[in-house]
Order: sequence, then structure tokens, then C-alpha cells
Amino acid sequence: MYEAETHLSHAMGYADRAGWAANTAAHVRGHLVYGPYATNWGSGAGKAVFRLMIDNNSANNRAVAALEVNCASSDRVIARHEILRGDFTQPLVYQDFDLWFDLQACAHQRMEVRLDWYAQAYMNVDKVTVHLDDYTAGQPPVKNFTQSSDSHVQSLVRRAIEGLGFGTYDPVTSQLRRDGPNANDLVFVGKHYMAWIDQTGFYGKINALWLLNGASGDALAFLHEQSPSRRPVSFLGVAEDGNGAWMPGYSGAEHYELPHEIPEPGEDPNGNGQCDTNEACQGSACVKTICNWYSVNEAAPVTDTDVPHWTACSRNRMAWARKNAPIVHEETATSLRLVYAAPITKEADAGKDGAHEGDRCHQDFLFADGLRRPVYLRLGYVLHGDRPFFDRTYQFDNPAGNPAFGQEVWSVIGGLVLSKLPATQPSKADLFHTVRPDRLAIRGPVAPFSFPAGQWTARQGAPPANQDEVWAWLGTSLSWSARGRASLGDSLKMESLGPADNDDTGFCLCKVHGGMEIGGGVLHRGISLPIHGGTRSIETTRRISFPSEYTLPFVYEAESSALYKLVGRQEGDGWSANTAADVAGSLIYGPYATHWGDGAMRANFRMMVDSISTGGNVVTIDVYDATARQVIASQAIARSRFTQPFMYQDVSLDFSLAGRLGHAIETRVYWHDISYVKVDKISVFDR
Repeated sequence: MYEAETHLSHAMGYADRAGWAANTAAHVRGHLVYGPYATNWGSGAGKAVFRLMIDNNSANNRAVAALEVNCASSDRVIARHEILRGDFTQPLVYQDFDLWFDLQACAHQRMEVRLDWYAQAYMNVDKVTVHLDDYTAGQPPVKNFTQSSDSHVQSLVRRAIEGLGFGTYDPVTSQLRRDGPNANDLVFVGKHYMAWIDQTGFYGKINALWLLNGASGDALAFLHEQSPSRRPVSFLGVAEDGNGAWMPGYSGAEHYELPHEIPEPGEDPNGNGQCDTNEACQGSACVKTICNWYSVNEAAPVTDTDVPHWTACSRNRMAWARKNAPIVHEETATSLRLVYAAPITKEADAGKDGAHEGDRCHQDFLFADGLRRPVYLRLGYVLHGDRPFFDRTYQFDNPAGNPAFGQEVWSVIGGLVLSKLPATQPSKADLFHTVRPDRLAIRGPVAPFSFPAGQWTARQGAPPANQDEVWAWLGTSLSWSARGRASLGDSLKMESLGPADNDDTGFCLCKVHGGMEIGGGVLHRGISLPIHGGTRSIETTRRISFPSEYTLPFVYEAESSALYKLVGRQEGDGWSANTAADVAGSLIYGPYATHWGDGAMRANFRMMVDSISTGGNVVTIDVYDATARQVIASQAIARSRFTQPFMYQDVSLDFSLAGRLGHAIETRVYWHDISYVKVDKISVFDR
């Protein structure tokens, strides 16, 4: 901590009150304080907290000063942030202003903090407090909750992390990017998923998630790999293409926002105490609207110009190397629970004062009485080593001494960001193709508009270009699938499991932000809020599951009861017919499956014949829609297709189930009574 009047140098000014001051009548622009030329700040990252006072916070909203961190040895400013007059909540009251910085370019140099005073208003500096974090390059520690060896898990972790594209860990080079996984983060590995828990620059946010096959030992493997490199593909949007890219419309792989309805100075021209859609309105003609958005200050800036209210707060983000340790860390034999306390701050400027200038960004929560005070969003995870789901938890903490919190905001809106839009990874591009509400039928914003409970329904059409497709307040848990079935790696399920306030489930093809989101809203005003000072809200939970009701291929043994027969008999491991004992007919048909989903598929018929020396078609294979009574695909199989007698051979038939969700589908073998034929099994694959 550096006291302004004793520990720092001054280009002008005088000792006043508890600090060092300058006024417009006696001084010209310059550095009001600078120093201390410290050499012990290390090479990590930090936050400089300037404690400042101004005489007038309402005359205009011009810049009055700039906070700076400077490498004195090389005379390089590594962090700078302008302070506007309106950033001060009150006149003649000390207020803290944060400036984040990274020391990578200035490791162990002589460092100084500076206040560049613009000579626009009386200003007083009490002190500057510098908080420092060490940065350690290298692979994050691994929490192995699998039934696989540490060496095998380590090999998977190395492939996954390096596949994101932030750099290599062997060897660790000085060029390794600080925005990627590092030794101050965590990696959780269970049988069903692996997660990068980003604790540097984020409050323990999962910024990458890889799905695993649930196997034990060395058979544990990734479900999604990019061909032909076999690069593991994350099921979240950050660096999903392996290029180390952050999504421009989001700060990481989860989005949360709190729409806020208390106007700041200059945002209520008609003086009715609220922000209106038209500030020229009067009385009952006024329609209340959002003033600004609050969220959490995390390192990845929002840079998408389609969301100027969010880009307005893209400066002075938390440093990438800033470590945020969990306030709760609990382990059992099969699970890991983590909770982080994140200050709720202004993170989007709606421009209700006429400009998206980013005033008051990253400042504490604004209460209805016009004062800012700290409020926290407790963000947590329960990660399971032996179960195919994880829980995301949310809870508000309103510290003692605060007034009631919650009438000022709607709720926490947002969710996991699975991919950018348009999605480039095949594992996610069609994930929202079909929707299954579990308990209730729902109405959607696209055709067929009605989505019955308990069954898969394909979304059809789309809203106009550049318009979000938002599904909200659906009141039920939801599942999504690229293929219209709950199969491993193709589907996803979300449930809200709080003690109350669970109805705002939904998802979004958010074209404006540029991402695929699942979530909705939690902790709503009027249900979970408000809460008194010194109390916490309910803790609510979103459970994200990776269903595995079906694992492809679908395999049907010919002799089993899953398939039906009109001719032939069981012979060893198959079902056969011969010309001496049987007449032409259906050798195999069934299984009348309703769970194959839709899309392009392939059926492999594994068969043999006794002789390949004569001609003719020995069987006809087809795929039949028993619901619609239509042959989908058919092919006559000539004896010449077989290369050897009495040896099983796969014969493939491609078909499409587009538009046939839930139909009863069968594979059929019609025997023509010109050759011995034996069928071993029929296997059905996706194409």
C-alpha cells in the first residue's frame, strides 16, 4: 500500500485531508502522483486500487484523469484507464478505482503507479494499493476421478489442453499465452467428461469441456475428435477449433447477465425515477426498460460490435493471470465441489445517457438509494467422477450492512455457450436440430411451434436473419439432439433443480452475441429475491447431463427375438434358409425401432452364401418405414457380390430417416430361394 502524500512522488499539488490534491485554479495537467519504482512486483499480474476523491461529480461527464501502471525501466505504460467525472458516485467522498495489469512484458522491472490528472476538477488521492498474483506457466494440476491410471489420464489431459491452441506445455516456452490453461487452474477428469476449470482471469469458470466414453483403464477415450489429426474437440465454444480463439460476443464459455433498472445520473431525463423506452414520455405513457446490465468482471473482453453495450465495458478487464481461489473446495471419493465468490459489477452500458461510453464500468452494484455496495454471486460446480452429469450452482450473497437486494434486477440470465454461430464443429452444429421437453408440452418460436412432452420434435425454419431465436420460461427440463435420440455424444440434457424458482429454462441461437446457449434464468425477482443484508438467496442448480440411453451402432443378431422371421431356422450364430427345405420369403424383418432418430444412416447386413460360381440375385435387402408404409431404400444383392463361399461379408445399404422421427423402422432380408443364405446380424450406423 502506497500512501499518496508519503510513499509516492508528485509533479504538482499539495497535502490535503488524508491525501494529496490538486485544483484547477492553481495547477496544470500532469502526474498528481507517481512511483514508487518497486522492483519486487514479480512477473505475474495485479490490480492497482486508486483511492480518489473529486469535488463535483455532475458538472459534465468528461474524462478527469487516467490511472496508469508504468514500467519505469523501459518507460512503457502497460495499463491505462480513463476516469470520467460521472464515475464518481458522490462528491468529496473517497472512492476506489481498480486498474488491472499484467507484468509479463515488464517482469522484475522498476514499476510505478501514476495518476495523470487532466486539470478538469479538484482531485485528491488518498493511497494506491497494489494486489499481486504470481503466474506459473505449465499444465494445470489434474484431479483424477476415473478408474484409469494417472499416466493414461495425463496423456489425455495433455492432448486436450494442447488441442485448444493456446501453446505447448512440453517444453514450456516463454511464448505460452497467459489466456490459456496454466498451473494456477485445475483440470477435472471423470469417466464421462474432462473440464478445464479456469481460475485465472475467471471465477472458476469451465472454459473447455471434453466428453469421454465412460470406459475404465486405458480404454478411456474422447468421444469427439477432429479428423484426421485426432485433436480432441471441446463441447464448449472457447477455442473449439483449436486456434486459441475466444468468442467475441462472450467473456468465456458461460454468459450471465443481470438486467438492472435503477438509472444512473443522466439516464432519467424526465425524472420519473426509471429508464423508459422513450424518455420524452409522461405519466402512464412511460414504458419502463433496462438501464444497464450487471455481471462479473472476467478477463476475456467482449469485442463483438453487434453488442456495443457490452463492448463499452471491454476495457480494464481482470488480468488474465489473476488467480481466483475457491471459497469452498470439498472432495469425496467420487466428486469435487467448488464455489467461487464473484463481485457483481456493471459490465454493460446501455447508453441511456446518450452514449455507450463505458462510464462506471466494473463498479459495485447500484442500489435503489443511489449508492454502490458490494454484492456477490456465488458460482459453483459439483463434478462427478462416476456419473454422466455435472451441477452448476448459483447463489446471491448480500453482505451485512447492505439494504435489501433484488428489486433492482430481473434475475441471472444466460447459460453455457456451446459454440459460436454459425457452428463449425460437426459435434455441435446440429445439436439443436431436435428438442424434447420432459414433463410439459411447450411452445417454440419456430415451426412446428408445438413440441409435445416426452418425444423428440425437429425444429423447422428459423427467425429472420440477425434475430435471436430465444426459448424461455419453458417450465420443464429439456433435451437436445442432433439425431433425435438420447445417444452418447449426440445429445445433451438440462434440468433446473433448485428448491424453488425452476421454471425459466430455455436455450438460444443467439445471432446477436454469436453463440449457441443453453440455460435461461435463475434467482428471479419476486420469487427468490429480494434478500436482506447479511443473508443469502436460495442456492439453485442447473444439471447438465450427457445421456447415453443408446450407443451406436444399433446391433441386432439375426437369431435373436429382436428380429422376426417367416422362413428358415437358427443355425449356430445366425439364421439361414436353404433351397431344399424352404420357399422364398422374408428371412429377416424388424425390429420396428422408433429410437433411431433421423438423418443419414447406413445398415450393414452381415451374410454368407454357399456358392459364388453361379448367378442371380440371392436376396433383396431394404429399409422399410412401417409407420408410413414406405420402402426407404432397397437393393437386390447378386451372388457375385460375395467374394468367398461360407464366409461372412458385410453388405451396406445407405438410407435417410429425415422427416421420420419416431416412426417404426425395420430392416428386411427377402430370400429368393436360389441359394443357401445365412444372416449373422444387422448393424445400423450414422453416416
